[in-house]
Amino acid sequence: MLRLALLAMAVVVAALLALALLDEGRVEVPEAVITLRDTQVTLYPRADPTAVWYFSSPRVEYVPDRQEATLFTIADGRRTVGGETDFTLDSERVTIDSSDNIRGEAMHAFLVEDEIDLYMEAKGDRLVLIDQARGRFEVPRARMSGPDLGESVFEDMRISFDFTEFEAGGPGTVGYSEFIIRSDDEP
Repeated sequence: MLRLALLAMAVVVAALLALALLDEGRVEVPEAVITLRDTQVTLYPRADPTAVWYFSSPRVEYVPDRQEATLFTIADGRRTVGGETDFTLDSERVTIDSSDNIRGEAMHAFLVEDEIDLYMEAKGDRLVLIDQARGRFEVPRARMSGPDLGESVFEDMRISFDFTEFEAGGPGTVGYSEFIIRSDDEP
């Protein structure tokens, strides 16, 4: 009887060992979309540890297997550094990827300190990208306007979050600017 019990136990242990060796350590994540309603999202980008992003969205969809969240109808997004808002962001739809980058078809950012509006649009299959690691906007087509700035249109624009580094253009791109010049007598 003891011999039979030991034999049965050896068979069970061998079967469990075989099952453990067959498992390749992959975790199957089901194809699913998690939908949240009336959500407050806070993003702490790993690549930009001094910044905190805040969003309010009536609908957020999270896809676990891609680790992406899509936020809809953002009217009050903002990026803060040291508790101070440096720019606001609104958009009909943005996606935050697993690297904390934000991309979308169209976005509007407002640089608070310089009072500059930046309207960003996709072009073709190239989306607007807010690159956290580089601290910049990468924009296929952009319109900038503000007090004393007039309006400027740029294609293939890359501009830092603080607007101190700026690149635009390239082969086949279009750009124009309108500047407002005031005399000493004007306020």
